[in-house]
Amino acid sequence: MRPKYETTKDLQNEQEVADIVSGLGYSLRKLPMQYRLDFAIFKDAECLGFAEVKTRSFHMNKYPTVMISLSKVLAADALTRKTGLPCYLICKYTDCVARLDFAHPLDLRMGGRTDRNDPQDVDICAFYPISGFTIVSQNQ
Repeated sequence: MRPKYETTKDLQNEQEVADIVSGLGYSLRKLPMQYRLDFAIFKDAECLGFAEVKTRSFHMNKYPTVMISLSKVLAADALTRKTGLPCYLICKYTDCVARLDFAHPLDLRMGGRTDRNDPQDVDICAFYPISGFTIVSQNQ
């Protein structure tokens, strides 16, 4: 089994995003690990979709794309195909929170991180253009 890299700080960052989304009239409910995405999105009691949440320590437009493991994209695709509900990548940047539907066109390349010395951290990644994101909240 792979080590679990999710930290207390990661969970706090996710909660910050959940609080922001709550202010927009939705609620995010944490999903068990087997779903591979972080949250189910609800409005009242109705499930409207699913979300993977990422927090970045820079402004949204610093890079032209967002990189995410293809395995997350495949999990999102499976959820959408089975439920008919959209899956979103929600990114919290230093200047805003933005979302992108995982169904948006993407490019595939090798990518990942090398700072943990885990060879499984480098794999086929989806690169989504920043231009495909919709800003849902400006940070104060």
